[in-house]
Amino acid sequence: MEERYLHTFELQEGGGNQAIKIDVITEQKPFKINVIEYSHDWLKDYIDNLSYNVDGFFIDTFFGDDIIEDDVNGSRAKLSFFTRREIGKPVDYQYGISVKLVLPNTDEHLNLLLESSESDEDERESNPINTVDNVQYSTALRYIFEESERWKVNFDTGIRWGLPTDPFSRLRFRRFAYFDNFRVKATQNFFWSGTEGFGEETKIELNQPLNIDRIIRYSAGAEYLLDDGFFNLNYGVTLFHELNSSEILAYYFRAAGDSIEGPTFNNYGIGIRYRRKVYQDWMFVEVNPELETQRETEYDITPIIMFRFEALIGVR
Repeated sequence: MEERYLHTFELQEGGGNQAIKIDVITEQKPFKINVIEYSHDWLKDYIDNLSYNVDGFFIDTFFGDDIIEDDVNGSRAKLSFFTRREIGKPVDYQYGISVKLVLPNTDEHLNLLLESSESDEDERESNPINTVDNVQYSTALRYIFEESERWKVNFDTGIRWGLPTDPFSRLRFRRFAYFDNFRVKATQNFFWSGTEGFGEETKIELNQPLNIDRIIRYSAGAEYLLDDGFFNLNYGVTLFHELNSSEILAYYFRAAGDSIEGPTFNNYGIGIRYRRKVYQDWMFVEVNPELETQRETEYDITPIIMFRFEALIGVR
């Protein structure tokens, strides 16, 4: 019996009184770059510390463009670099930064939002240095009235910094509904700004899983500005395909229009988004080729290629 027990192990060398050596399978440690990992941890710690030292009613430094519209809890930051090339036109560049800080002693009801503004198509820069110099920023305070599995209700107020400065406010209602085969997210925003006046925006998104690695998303939206007197409309459908734990493909169709002469759609696009994690769970690159057609170009098909780099700080 003792002999049968000993023969269940793999003897590597020797015998008699020599010790028996047993092969042990060790778990391979994930590859990490110390400098990058240290920078990520330092930024995360800095954001956490800043949350407990900043005065929510007097802020010296502002970053930002639009209000953060995500459902990620806790303090976080996103750094991005975006480039877009439309055939026949120069390459466009855009840098972005958004930061959300959960302010201390508020039971996570008060957030500080800092962001860099997105450039309009007419204001895009073809020089990456000028893009950095001309970025505009905004800051806002967000008070969360309710944040549950079904509802998210919050109020934002702040200032977009430029010449002239542009104060703004927004009240957002978000409702989640869960069914057997799909999930619905409905968002309604009531907003005001010094340059745009009063407005309202409604978005509806329906996600339906097809199998273990595919999901289809239907979306529709409408925005109304009181000073304009008409709706900007959009809808789209996207198929997400998870290739593996590091890569995702998205095939999409989108349409946009307005209600100036009745509900009319005059801008269409079809494309593919390939997104990949390039380091750990917080650094991504994305490639997005698209074919666009619109009434302004007499519906000629225009090829477009876009590249994006993103780093998420504070989210693992």
